[in-house]
Amino acid sequence: MARKGENIYKRKDGRWEGRYHKINMADGRQKYASVYGKTYKEVKEKLFLKKREQLLEKGGHGCLPTGLTIGEAAGMWLEERRGAWKESTLSTYRSITEKHILPLIGSVPAEAWDFAAYREYFKILREGKQGKKLSEQYLHQIHIILGQILQFLKDKYHCTGLEQPHAPYPARHRPVHPPLETDIRKLEAYLQKEALKGDVTCMGILLTGCSGIRIGELCALKWGDISFEKGTMHIGRTLQRIRTFCSNSGETGCYSTGTKITITSPKSGNSDREIPLPGYLLTLLQKWRGRQEDYLMPGRKKEYTEPRTLQYRFLRILKSLGIPSFNFHMLRHIFATNCISHGFDMKTVSELLGHSNVTTTMRIYVHSDMQRKKMLMADYRMTA
Repeated sequence: MARKGENIYKRKDGRWEGRYHKINMADGRQKYASVYGKTYKEVKEKLFLKKREQLLEKGGHGCLPTGLTIGEAAGMWLEERRGAWKESTLSTYRSITEKHILPLIGSVPAEAWDFAAYREYFKILREGKQGKKLSEQYLHQIHIILGQILQFLKDKYHCTGLEQPHAPYPARHRPVHPPLETDIRKLEAYLQKEALKGDVTCMGILLTGCSGIRIGELCALKWGDISFEKGTMHIGRTLQRIRTFCSNSGETGCYSTGTKITITSPKSGNSDREIPLPGYLLTLLQKWRGRQEDYLMPGRKKEYTEPRTLQYRFLRILKSLGIPSFNFHMLRHIFATNCISHGFDMKTVSELLGHSNVTTTMRIYVHSDMQRKKMLMADYRMTA
């Protein structure tokens, strides 16, 4: 039986066999040849080599290996480029590829890919499954990954014709609705009160609200990252749980997934940054200062608190205060918007948030509320 449309079989003698198109006969029939191996993975690699040989025999330019599929191309792309990506990036790319690319177009020949196939593919994605639709931002991610796979083929085989629209599904950020100012004040008062008692969860949430750091950056923060002498905090790590992919067997080629915690450098080069802290917050942190090597927010069973655990605790606090729930990341939006309201220049806000440019800050994180709009418009006149 063929596996995943790749024309790879397990024989009765226990070996694996992979068939590939060799030549077209004069009478129009296609002639196939086979490669053999002890495992599925070995045969798959041999097929890649055979298709590569075919390309070189034809001169190596302007064409793809015969029968190469989008799925095979995606596999080569992930394997050959993995060394250039962070582990979390590889996990994201692989997850999206296996969820949304392989099942729908994995068996499609790469040479048959065109605008019409692209439009049909994204039409199916937009319709969703079982009433669950993908967001515009997620569709944009799939578009980017598919574009990278096609570009990989163009670079590797010097071929043309593998085109897709530049950005038919641009990332659209949903409107953000910050909580009421009264609710923010209520939350801040509660966090300060509990943090004074030594509650590390409230201390961490308060720190995020006053610095705009990401939840993963907070969970990876250690006491040694805070310089009480300089009054600053260094963000140099992020902690997150990512999907893992491991082969069940060298023969089946199937993958089981799990998860694991990774602690790596921040999201980008600009995310490695130094953030000045308010005086009252430094005083509070000094009171409960721990050892340099200890995490600021230790877990109950581990030396650190996981982001999802912190998110659960945050939602429980909101519920106890009678505040409508909102995601932990909203604290970052609130920080950015408040900075602008207090007169911070855009460059400073961008650097505090760890963005590579102010455009990202303006597009995603800065929101003008109605109160500010009314204040700015109150004395407006047509003449200067």
